[in-house]
Amino acid sequence: MSQNIKTPKFKIAIVAGEKSGDELGAPLIKALKAINPSIKFIGVGGPKMQSQGLNSFFNMDEISVMGIIEPLMNIGRLLKLRKNLKSYLLKEKPDIYIGIDSPDFNLPVEKFLKKELSIKTIQYVSPSVWAWRKGRIKSMEESTDCVLTLFPFEEEAYSESVIDVSYVGHPLAYKINLNTEEINSKLDNSIALLPGSRKSEVSLLGNEMIKAAKKLKNENDKYQFFMPLSNKDHLEFFDNDIEDFISISYGDAHDVLKKTKMAIITSGTATLESILSYTPCVTLYKTNLVSYLIIKPLLSIDFFSLPNLISGKHILPELLQGNISTEAIIESIKYIEQQGTTFFNNECQEISNQLKAGGAEKAASKILELLNC
Repeated sequence: MSQNIKTPKFKIAIVAGEKSGDELGAPLIKALKAINPSIKFIGVGGPKMQSQGLNSFFNMDEISVMGIIEPLMNIGRLLKLRKNLKSYLLKEKPDIYIGIDSPDFNLPVEKFLKKELSIKTIQYVSPSVWAWRKGRIKSMEESTDCVLTLFPFEEEAYSESVIDVSYVGHPLAYKINLNTEEINSKLDNSIALLPGSRKSEVSLLGNEMIKAAKKLKNENDKYQFFMPLSNKDHLEFFDNDIEDFISISYGDAHDVLKKTKMAIITSGTATLESILSYTPCVTLYKTNLVSYLIIKPLLSIDFFSLPNLISGKHILPELLQGNISTEAIIESIKYIEQQGTTFFNNECQEISNQLKAGGAEKAASKILELLNC
């Protein structure tokens, strides 16, 4: 007579501080439930994580602040939220803690729980220690037992650390899959313009993209331009005549990247979305002068765009801060045209393959391994 083997019941604390973290957390919770349906999830997350069963202690938007200056301006509120979360978790006594990105918020919580509850802690998404302030790894050792990384180049930064590192790949590599027909049917002479999702990014770089587009259109009337904005309010940053030569849309960046042959993009995850859509891009990065002057001396990387970092070589043009100009953007577009479709299709395929490293299922297996089950 067979016996029913019961799966152990666990309580997992999982905290995400922004939309991208919510998008990572939801499939992770789903993968964990697929292995062990009895797990209870507590912490902080957005609508996608909550739809998978997370009981969120407070609204995720409360801790969704970016950059260097903005968190400092909200420091009092953030510290109070973190203190309340610590008290809540101390009472709930989770079996393990997973901090998704937001390292400035999550790592102190992880350190506190390791000390007070002696539980294992995981940081899902590595802080940018590979880019700047590598010395943070030593202090991270007091906070986290394991780091789950999204990119293959991140593991090297932890080579001399006791932190367990597991490369799980990026979820976008599974989400974005173009077939041969889609790759070959892109619109001729089409260029996507993605100025970013935040007002600060749009105001800093949107008009730079438009000036370059206008000059390219004057040189060759066959160019087609598409600008998928994340918010209708962002249109106020531009002159009224842009819709005469740019097709404006909202919330459909992925669809636009699928059909365009090239792109000009503000640095961030959109560059990864672009390369996975087989759309080579020019990457722009510009921030306010104070933030740039703080960050610049601490940088220790040869590239800043994700496609170049993943490939480990300069395959795509990238323009930083004062190097951004109409002429430089146009020159970069011409470089992409000269390299040709075959070259970039091969590079895009290679990056896509690298990023398919197991995803949420691999991350879930690693987490349950740390729970000794």
